[in-house]
Amino acid sequence: MSRLPDPRPFSCAAATGAVYDQGAHVTDWIPRGQAPVLWLSPSTALETGTPVRGGVPICFPWFADGAAGGRAPKHGFARTLPWHVESRESSDHEAVVVYRLTDEDVTDPAHREQFPYRFEAYYVVRFGTELSLELSITNTDDRAFDVEEALHAYLVVGDVRKIRVEGLDGAGYRDKVLDRDDCVQEGALHLEGETDRVYRSDAEVSVVDPVLGRVLRIRKENSRNTVVWNPWAEQAAAMSDIGADGWTDFVCVEGANVQAEAVHLEPDETHTMAYRVAVEATEQDPGRSPA
Repeated sequence: MSRLPDPRPFSCAAATGAVYDQGAHVTDWIPRGQAPVLWLSPSTALETGTPVRGGVPICFPWFADGAAGGRAPKHGFARTLPWHVESRESSDHEAVVVYRLTDEDVTDPAHREQFPYRFEAYYVVRFGTELSLELSITNTDDRAFDVEEALHAYLVVGDVRKIRVEGLDGAGYRDKVLDRDDCVQEGALHLEGETDRVYRSDAEVSVVDPVLGRVLRIRKENSRNTVVWNPWAEQAAAMSDIGADGWTDFVCVEGANVQAEAVHLEPDETHTMAYRVAVEATEQDPGRSPA
């Protein structure tokens, strides 16, 4: 395999960022005066056709191995295909890039067999005081279809064992680690082991990080699921692109429509899901310095 070309850099007075054309994969967003917000594994394989570990992968047209199971590659083909830059512009307050992907870009027969529909996807990325991501899917076929989608954001944290995730109190969820569908969140989420949960919630979520002294505020639109994931020590040690220690430095809090909440699109219908992150400073834990 060949090495991926360098990501496209973006800059404005409010922030800097970077995106790989493969997968329209956002790997970096740093608001001015803040620490990095997106985690990128230092050991990820930056190779053509290989998923990048970290940043914000796009999961489409299925999530994991699909709602009914058995689909490959994991999380769909969109994250390893080259997306086309439709436009890019910059102002004092934000830098914007628009990407496009269609069924004509899907050339692998196995992928086309698993998703034999015509579609058009647009992805609008805005780097500014907040990171704004909007994924639009249009059914350009003459048949209806269902799709799963997720913006699989890896968020930098000082220590995943010390954060809390607020905003999910009372939400039902599927716990994929326990293989249970009937779970209900009580209070804030404190991660204490391997975590892989699909919450049925469209509410705003906050990642409160006492080590880095900040709160990450996450707002979603047309996203009926919030996925929270961290592999923890044992699973991470078996993953070559995370390694024994990397798991403590991130938490995935994803905007999604998956499983029973998959999106149904009639011909000519469009669905747009948005995911936005902003940083709010708080008092830092005196026992730790920023990573």
